Amino acid sequence: MKVGIFGGAFNPVHNGHMNLAKSYIKSLSLDKLLVIPTANPPHRSGVDFAPAQNRFEMLSLAFEEIDEAEISDIEFRRAGKSYTRDTVDELEKIYKDAEFYLIIGSDQFLCFDKWYRYDELLRKVTLCTAPRDERTGDILKKYAAEKLSGGKYFIADFEPVEVSSSDIRKKLKNGEDVSLIMPENVYNYIRKKGLYGF
Repeated sequence: MKVGIFGGAFNPVHNGHMNLAKSYIKSLSLDKLLVIPTANPPHRSGVDFAPAQNRFEMLSLAFEEIDEAEISDIEFRRAGKSYTRDTVDELEKIYKDAEFYLIIGSDQFLCFDKWYRYDELLRKVTLCTAPRDERTGDILKKYAAEKLSGGKYFIADFEPVEVSSSDIRKKLKNGEDVSLIMPENVYNYIRKKGLYGF
């Protein structure tokens, strides 16, 4: 069984996330894609985070028509910082014979050797990323060859969707229309709940 692990703040989820999820499911022939919103990321301040329940509900709306996707609250149920190594340990107990594919952004890929117990994590998963542009692809390959030797990795060549959660939050705060760069039901949810100062 091939299981993708797609973690992140998803604050909020947008079309870039959706495009990546669908592309990875197809290119890796994933049986399941676990979408895992981060509860307490070690590398970020949680100041402008929407509440966990809201982010979980937005993801549920966004992925409702993708059969392979399952939204997991595994990191919400754990106290302290959310380290991916701990999450994978838990998932190994649930999906005993699974091959795990850890999907991360190119920026995180390029500092993966700074992650908590990254070497152990690399023995448990195939690390997956996608370049943001042509130049980034070469940088990713060079980094992987130098820093991830012995580990399994997959560098995709998907067409990038230029959108970020931080840009969306700024636009929402300024009252700008973001309905075309995120799932419509998520946009309506944000309006209804008054998230991100909208």
